[in-house]
Amino acid sequence: MTPNNEVTDRIRQALEENPGAVLEDLAKQHGVTTKEVLAVLPASQAISVAGERFEEIMREMTTWGELTLVVNTGDLILEARCHLPEGSMGQGYYNLHGKPIGGHLKADNCGLIAFVSRKLFASDTHSVQFYNRQGDCMFKIYLGRDAERQLIPEQVERFRAFRDRIAAG
Repeated sequence: MTPNNEVTDRIRQALEENPGAVLEDLAKQHGVTTKEVLAVLPASQAISVAGERFEEIMREMTTWGELTLVVNTGDLILEARCHLPEGSMGQGYYNLHGKPIGGHLKADNCGLIAFVSRKLFASDTHSVQFYNRQGDCMFKIYLGRDAERQLIPEQVERFRAFRDRIAAG
């Protein structure tokens, strides 16, 4: 389902009233997918590329230092902070080989990857968000923070440079 103009306008208004709103919450409130809410964000906040870039993007992020992987199912918001482990493709899955994050990510079902830069709970954030072909967020990977809860400048630079390079083709 693609939201009609009225729904899109309501989502836009909700984002104006609460710029740090959780995208999944907005999707549920407006009866759309999280990917459809993502599409309402200004271009300055979200740049998307095809899901086929999954492995390339995951491999790049293993070099960025400590990150936070977030899975939000609606009933659970699970966070794991660590260096993203190396992985490899096998039978349609991207298999993470590490601790504390290990597992099997269904890369074949990734339809879109978004580089998102926006406020969340009044803090600036940068994340890479992976969306399945049904429009739901599979997981997000946020840049790390230092002891004072500030974004790590080197990670921000790497995020922006990689985002710009991959978006250019």
